[in-house]
Amino acid sequence: MPAVYLDYQRKLKPFPRAGAVLLACAVAALVAGGGYYVNLAHQAAAWEKKSSLYLETAKRKGLVAWAGERDSGRLTQEIKGANQVLREITLPWDRLFEAVEASGGKEVALLALDPDTEKRTVKISGEAKNLVAVLNYVRTLKTQPEFDDVQLQNHQIQQQDPEKPVRFTLTADWRGLP
Repeated sequence: MPAVYLDYQRKLKPFPRAGAVLLACAVAALVAGGGYYVNLAHQAAAWEKKSSLYLETAKRKGLVAWAGERDSGRLTQEIKGANQVLREITLPWDRLFEAVEASGGKEVALLALDPDTEKRTVKISGEAKNLVAVLNYVRTLKTQPEFDDVQLQNHQIQQQDPEKPVRFTLTADWRGLP
């Protein structure tokens, strides 16, 4: 069996030159990048100062209207739009659809459902087999807890259709709105 040689006190190798060169290059790149960043920061500050001076001069000469007045009007419109979207997103849509679907039957087909969140109303358009079915539908909607003041706005018998269905439009106040 050959002898195994264990070296517990290995001599340290001298500092590698390639590592030293690579470290020096990295430090040089870091210094150059830092200098470039400082230069760009000074240029940006100079341009901002020059821009503000031009804007102040233009305001003094009356060439530019105060931007804050326009921005506040636009901001107000954006806030109103965002509030409208928020109101529509937070509405209890599922309860509305469930109430409308539960009131219908085989004799009534819904054509359109148009909720108006600002007026707190719902406009429902549909078609029924006959006028009795329309009136029963209106009566059933009045019993739904989501609706108040259900009113038949108009109805029209479709004479051109051989079955003579009745098209109708009704409105209801929507209780489910916050």
